[in-house]
Amino acid sequence: MRRWLLSKRDRKKVLQELRERYPGFRLESEKLEMVIDDDIEILLVNGRAGFIRESGELIPHLRLLLRHGYRDWLPYIVVDQGAVGPISRGADLMRPGIIEIEGGFEAGSIVVIAEPTRLLPLAVHRALYSSREIEAMSKGRVTKRVHYVGDRYWRYADEHGF
Repeated sequence: MRRWLLSKRDRKKVLQELRERYPGFRLESEKLEMVIDDDIEILLVNGRAGFIRESGELIPHLRLLLRHGYRDWLPYIVVDQGAVGPISRGADLMRPGIIEIEGGFEAGSIVVIAEPTRLLPLAVHRALYSSREIEAMSKGRVTKRVHYVGDRYWRYADEHGF
C-alpha cells in the first residue's frame, strides 16, 4: 500500500475535478491523501475514505455519504423495502423497486440508492437512463452498481481504518 499527501498541484487538479463532477460538493481546507493498493485507489479526506477512483473517475465512497450526507449534492433514488436486501448485496436496480427519484440526472450519471425509512445510502450506482426515462418505464434494469456496503472498497476502508 502506498499512501501520500497530495501536492499543491495535484490537490488543485482533484478539487477542480470534484467541482466539475459534483458542483454542490465543497472541500476547502481538508487534508487530501491518495491511497493506492494493487487496483484500489481511494482519495482520503481528512484521513477518512472520501472518493474511489474507478475507471479514471472519482466516485463518492459510501463512508463519505454516511458522514457528510448526499441529498444536497447528488441525485438519489429511494427504493422499496423489498429492494433493500438485494441492493445491499450488490444487485443492480430494477424499475419496480423504485419509490421515488430525487434530482434530475442524465444517463451515465452517478446516483445514490437510498433505503425508504431514514434515507440512508445503500449503494452508489451509475444510471443507465435519464431520470425522465426511468420515471416513464414500468420494468427493466435502470442502474448498474458501482459501490455498495460490503464490497472490496468498503472492506478495504474497514481493514485500514479509513
